[in-house]
Amino acid sequence: MYPRIKQIKFHSKVLNKEKSYCVVLPKGYDKDKAGVKGGWPVLFLFHGRGRTERSLIDDDKTRKAILEAPFVVVLLDGDDGWYINSPVKPSDKYEDYTEEVINHADNLYCLNPNRKYRSLSGWSMGGYGCTHFAETHSEKYSAVVPIIGLLDFPRNGLPKSQSYEVPAKRFGNNTQTWKSYNPIYKAKNLQNTSILIIAADKAFDRTMNENFSSKLKVLKIDHELKILSGGHDFDVVQESIPIVIDFITSEYAKRKK
Repeated sequence: MYPRIKQIKFHSKVLNKEKSYCVVLPKGYDKDKAGVKGGWPVLFLFHGRGRTERSLIDDDKTRKAILEAPFVVVLLDGDDGWYINSPVKPSDKYEDYTEEVINHADNLYCLNPNRKYRSLSGWSMGGYGCTHFAETHSEKYSAVVPIIGLLDFPRNGLPKSQSYEVPAKRFGNNTQTWKSYNPIYKAKNLQNTSILIIAADKAFDRTMNENFSSKLKVLKIDHELKILSGGHDFDVVQESIPIVIDFITSEYAKRKK
């Protein structure tokens, strides 16, 4: 029904199981005729907890926005892994797995290896994941757009209405270990990254996003914090995806000049 949307299945050596991801090709995509010299520009999208790589593809509003993107969009399936290598479950290497998926898509669709044309986004758990991944692989990605992400997490001490229970099976219970996984402590790695943070005024993660923005200000890292009306829900994601597409389109256009 949508020939530019591809469902890719492969065997993950990292997780030792069959996995899949989605790819949305731009209009006029030709593997041998890239959008810019060196390969096709790309955006990697990380889903939220309880969702899948198909969540944005199966929704009419978000699918329409993604199909309008003038670059390749790769939607990962991160299970409930938070896109990290778990400190308490050694077999769950979801950061390594994320790299594996990206490398697989790079080879299959002639994606540009130049960081100027590689970006990350995601929502909720995926907002956390894309930011953490951008920080730990900052030499490979030039833009990151977290949506209602948990950007000051895992941690204790936030107001009850502005907190989220830390999944011990994923992060463990050691609060010192948590710091190495909390994006706020590696924010300095985003010095040369274009950043748009999308939050919501009634969402439980608003304080986390504001904390992260404050940290970037202290570090004198240029960014935009955009606060939409709504809670931590899919309605906000639906509103955000066109904003993400427009932001990344604008960033890539600047880099062609």
